Amino acid sequence: MKKNFVSLLIIIAGTLAIILFVCLAPSLIRTTISSENQVSYDQPIPSVAHGYVLSQQFTPQHEQIQSLEIYTNSLACDKTQGYLSARILDSNHEVLYENQIPLSQLPDYGLSTILKDMKLQTLETYELALEAIDTTDDGPTISFYPTTLAASTEENNASLFYAGLPMENSVLRIVFHYSIPLSAVNIVIYCLFILFLTAFAVELCNFYK
Repeated sequence: MKKNFVSLLIIIAGTLAIILFVCLAPSLIRTTISSENQVSYDQPIPSVAHGYVLSQQFTPQHEQIQSLEIYTNSLACDKTQGYLSARILDSNHEVLYENQIPLSQLPDYGLSTILKDMKLQTLETYELALEAIDTTDDGPTISFYPTTLAASTEENNASLFYAGLPMENSVLRIVFHYSIPLSAVNIVIYCLFILFLTAFAVELCNFYK
């Protein structure tokens, strides 16, 4: 009788664990996926200093953006002062997110993380604006790709602007890192695993009757 009661408690605990997991997993357990340009030859924007702003339109594929990376080259610039301003603007040109990265923190060349932890709408078009401020020279160069060869999903049907003018057949070299909830398939797999553990515990309890 006592073993039956213990088995019942195990089944109840397993059922509650599955219910809690299904309810909490989408918000507490997430995974990271990335989206970036196709491989192509890149070209540098010579300067985003002295008021020359580089702006890329994009449409996010998922709501939660963990981080954004762009390709910069700061080998030839003075990094003792100044910073790279990165801003996300909506369709009304209102600033939603902004970050100021000191030039001293940029790598000599390579991917630079410019923004983190943003929540945007997947069907909306946004603008990433980049500008080097308070520099002693032209600042770092920023890479771009040909649209027809390398546009990311987020950059399809979007434009790249430099100093307010559109650049033909050009998109920013950029990497989107998204934080997304577990897929339904993964949730089912975890639930089946919990069921397996529950059944195993019940069988183990019955074995020692």
